[in-house]
Amino acid sequence: MVFNNYKGGQLANRIISFAHFIANSIEYKYRLVNMEFDEFEPYFESTGNNDFKDYPISIQLYNNNFESQLFRRSIRLWTDLTHPFITHLPWYTLYRIFKTHDKKGISFDLNNEQFIKDAQTKNVIAQGWGFRDHKNFAKHADILRTLFVPVEKYKAEVAQLLSGIRDRTDLVYGVHIRRGDYSKFEGGKYFYTDEVYADKMMQLFEKALRQEKSCAFIICSNEKIQTANFPKQLQLITAARHPVVDMYALASCDGIIGPPSTFSGWASFYGKVPLHYLKTKDDLVQLGDYLKSI
Repeated sequence: MVFNNYKGGQLANRIISFAHFIANSIEYKYRLVNMEFDEFEPYFESTGNNDFKDYPISIQLYNNNFESQLFRRSIRLWTDLTHPFITHLPWYTLYRIFKTHDKKGISFDLNNEQFIKDAQTKNVIAQGWGFRDHKNFAKHADILRTLFVPVEKYKAEVAQLLSGIRDRTDLVYGVHIRRGDYSKFEGGKYFYTDEVYADKMMQLFEKALRQEKSCAFIICSNEKIQTANFPKQLQLITAARHPVVDMYALASCDGIIGPPSTFSGWASFYGKVPLHYLKTKDDLVQLGDYLKSI
């Protein structure tokens, strides 16, 4: 059994981390318990009902939520205190990758032979962000999509949003404007002004014009958008929406642009939507393929 004992990042980070463990669990047929998804459980059908079809996956270790959370916190406290000198006991093996991988920006490959052997024969405690299985993430992509279907409330909001737009335009592009914490992330290299986003949107607008098509832009952001900062000929759809609605609206578009982010990355993967990560403010937008893994 593998017990995920690390809660890192916001919605998209937590989905992606969970999805890599799920793909690995399905491939190697070991039990997976992830109680670190608790804030987001109500957002998705599988997690809301703790129903992962016939796969040995759960978001609870015990039927009683209090007991489960007490166990989760106790294990983290115990390993925080003991990990420098205890990583193996008869009842568990600890894989703690904060310093060995996360701090160095490298991934721990879940296809590691020793990890798989331990997962299939022992109790494994996994702590860290960088556990990845890109091979099986891509292999079991369709299963992952079925396990992260939003609950009906959010599905309905996304459908309503998109149906209204598609009634009046040929193409719908998603624009992820990520600022806030991006002022400091990677030294602010992906913190772009409205002028930069407007330039990229105009590139798509002009390409659509050359194809004799109309287009609209759904803007998803963690801040209020000043529409006056964008050219008047751009058809903008912007509002304060739930993060799940924003993410799955992006997943329903014809293309996505935005700075490197797991948020738009999951949307691209989930909806099979072409994505262009804006690596610099001078990028020429080229919508290529969708992300097969994140």
